[in-house]
Amino acid sequence: MKFHTQLKAKDIFKFSLAYTYSGVQAILTIFMLGVGAYMIVHGIGQPEGQTNIIFGVVVIALFVVINPLMIYVKAKKQAIENPVYKNPTYYTLRDDGIFVELGEESATIEWNRVYKITHFMGLTLLYTGKQQAFVFPDYELGDDREKMLDYMKEHIKEARKKAVQAQTEGGDISKYSKASTETEQEETEVEKETQIEESESEVQENSEGEE
Repeated sequence: MKFHTQLKAKDIFKFSLAYTYSGVQAILTIFMLGVGAYMIVHGIGQPEGQTNIIFGVVVIALFVVINPLMIYVKAKKQAIENPVYKNPTYYTLRDDGIFVELGEESATIEWNRVYKITHFMGLTLLYTGKQQAFVFPDYELGDDREKMLDYMKEHIKEARKKAVQAQTEGGDISKYSKASTETEQEETEVEKETQIEESESEVQENSEGEE
């Protein structure tokens, strides 16, 4: 099975949202939205409640409007300036992994390298690390999306089963490891170019800039 993707600004934006509003950041966002809502409700009907209402509105706007807007601007800039997004990337699903082709370069992403696979806002995210993922928009996968997802999940499951079996039998578990440091260091350029990466430092810089 073969397909290709050419990510647009909206796809990069959605992935950035998935990363930004997950884990600890998601908990913090929910907490701050709760604080904002509380300040607004608490301020209504109070003689000096106007300050609380304004503060609550600002807090909610920061996380619901301003931060997503800044993320979108950054995603749009990446889509325009990054040469990787100007050409399609071709993927072929094979028994030994996903064969990736970008221009003159190519590489095979073995199934045991896959950290996890999720779906978010019309995107299938194939993680090879906690912060790196291949992004497959639903509109690029087309009608064969479910068939491709089943194929990928089946091979990922099989790779994990082999890893457990090798560990149980005392075999060489290293070749089945999903994200060892050595493997990441040997990652080819085509993998780096075709994956999207969001670091926590970038997210923190965005938050500090908003403040």
